[in-house]
Amino acid sequence: MAHSEEDVNWVYDRTLQRGRCFYCCKQLSFANYGIVGSKGTWEIDHFIPLAAGGEDTRYNWVPACVNCNTEKADLLPWEFMPQRFTRGDLNPNHYIFDCDPSPLMRWIAGLFG
Repeated sequence: MAHSEEDVNWVYDRTLQRGRCFYCCKQLSFANYGIVGSKGTWEIDHFIPLAAGGEDTRYNWVPACVNCNTEKADLLPWEFMPQRFTRGDLNPNHYIFDCDPSPLMRWIAGLFG
């Protein structure tokens, strides 16, 4: 699925710790978007898969390393990582600070929960 440069920028910047896989927190390389086999390569994942009724909109897109995106496939987030995602929670914004362990960021995350 092709995404505009504006969309790619928006997704990469989506999390406060920009440049991290939404799932495993691996460092990504903006320049290697969609270049499989390159260091830090990443793709845009549908948090709620299209096959499960998710929408093809920015608010359902998250940055994912190729390994996580491939492994998650059409799984719902709580099926892919049940220890991290709450069953039935369709909002990726509830998890945007999960890669930043600082107390301030945890406090800020609580404001959005």
